[in-house]
Amino acid sequence: MDRKFGIELEIVGITRQVALRALRAVGINVQDESYNHTTRGHWKLVSDSSVRDGFEVVSPILQGEAGIEEAMTVAEALSDAGATVNRSCGFHVHFDAADLNAADVKIIVNRYAAHEAEIDAFMPPSRRGNTNTYCESVTSFLNRRFNEARTINELAAAQPGRYFKVNLQSYRRHGTLEFRQHSGTVNANKVANWVRFLGEFIEQCKRPAAPTPAAPAAELPAVPGMRGVQARLAEMFASQGTVSLAAMCERFGWQAHSARAAVTRLRRAGMRIAPVKLDGQAAYRLENGRTPAAPVAPETLWTGISESVITFYRRRAAVLAAAV
Repeated sequence: MDRKFGIELEIVGITRQVALRALRAVGINVQDESYNHTTRGHWKLVSDSSVRDGFEVVSPILQGEAGIEEAMTVAEALSDAGATVNRSCGFHVHFDAADLNAADVKIIVNRYAAHEAEIDAFMPPSRRGNTNTYCESVTSFLNRRFNEARTINELAAAQPGRYFKVNLQSYRRHGTLEFRQHSGTVNANKVANWVRFLGEFIEQCKRPAAPTPAAPAAELPAVPGMRGVQARLAEMFASQGTVSLAAMCERFGWQAHSARAAVTRLRRAGMRIAPVKLDGQAAYRLENGRTPAAPVAPETLWTGISESVITFYRRRAAVLAAAV
């Protein structure tokens, strides 16, 4: 995992003065500051109104395994100094999104949503589903506006706030994706495994290359007499490549059966259009002899995740299940 990241540890149980002494004793450059969202070149202690009787420890930009080691050092020092957590505490991780595009972010969010119940299983009950107003389910904002967004800023605009397990609002301010689901912790192993899991999760969701573009209008098969609505539908496929059944109905005012009939007429006219799923909904893809794009999302939660991380979370899920 080599992506740049930053963490926020919400803690209780010790004063800021004790935290400063403990962190400086292990070589951490840390400052006590007033409330702010400015990224610093050092660790900082800031207030957080959501934390009962505590405060937040915020990292500078970290990177890769060296960054994880530094985060573990901080967690261990805080724990040794007597820091603890309560139900109001969270552990948030920001990941640099400079190399991600809107398609990548859609895959990340949709993959997280698809496996949210499995992720919930290795979180305490207070961080599952919609039980926590500071990290609500990502399924809450997966709507047409989100799915049709073309930029990361548009995706963020489709999210009605930042208090979700995956927060896209941080992209506007910091150029990051924030993951808010993890419960508060000063356990170094929990910190390291969550950062590694998320970093590997993101890498697996990135598209290795741009998908094969849809055939432009000039390459569409010659279809004598195609005009009117059929011509406009053909242009829609030419410009978008894949078109959902719902999008056709909205564009032309059709019922579903009319949209399917229109697709059938295009096929009879010589266009190669295949049925597919787009975000779980019925859709059609223009092929025209080109190789279909590879699936854009991994099949399981654990695809691309290190075996040690998988083992850690499977054991944690088993322990939490046994405790119920």
